[in-house]
Amino acid sequence: MFSYVYMKLLEGRPRSYDRNMDRVSRGRVRRAKVAVAAEVRPDDRVLEIGCGTGELVELAVERGARVWGFDPSAAMLEVARTRLEGAGGVELSHAGVECLDTLPEGQFDLVLATLVLSELSEDERHFALRQAHRVLAPGGRLVLADEVRPEQPVARWVHAAVRLPQSAAAVLLTGSTTHPLVEPTAELSALGFEVERMETGRGPTVIVACRPEDP
Repeated sequence: MFSYVYMKLLEGRPRSYDRNMDRVSRGRVRRAKVAVAAEVRPDDRVLEIGCGTGELVELAVERGARVWGFDPSAAMLEVARTRLEGAGGVELSHAGVECLDTLPEGQFDLVLATLVLSELSEDERHFALRQAHRVLAPGGRLVLADEVRPEQPVARWVHAAVRLPQSAAAVLLTGSTTHPLVEPTAELSALGFEVERMETGRGPTVIVACRPEDP
């Protein structure tokens, strides 16, 4: 099982982050981002929550989108700006999820978040998802790729047993860890999203949901 807590250890080396994540995940993180980017349509107005080194922004721009991304890590953004130098239709900001409530309602066609919601506290995650719903235009979509706790009891126990020592190591070395999403489809539905599909595998789970059209 790929351990998402390794992200906390790799974030301290932003220039090699993508390469190392690809290596330790055996390409699963990259494949998940490609799957997320496949939801982008030409001329989409895209918001990426926690854009990191800009890997997904680059994929979205290649598909003809206009992208605004933000990240709380100045070091990650430096890598992103270098990667996207000269790319049109891109705006990157140094900010955390608290900036979401400053955005106009209905501004985006697509909101993306990969391997970021699991790094937030429960309150931060609820806030980010509520704001994602608000800033999406009616009919707009939310696409997530993240760690999701298994639903089956045996799989859940194995997941927890493998994860616990790795999470403890991450806290010891970095002061924080990640938290798998628990019943994300129920959480999204409670916030007003319609969940279209959830694709699980050995890597990040991809969830596609939409803000329903207004009556």
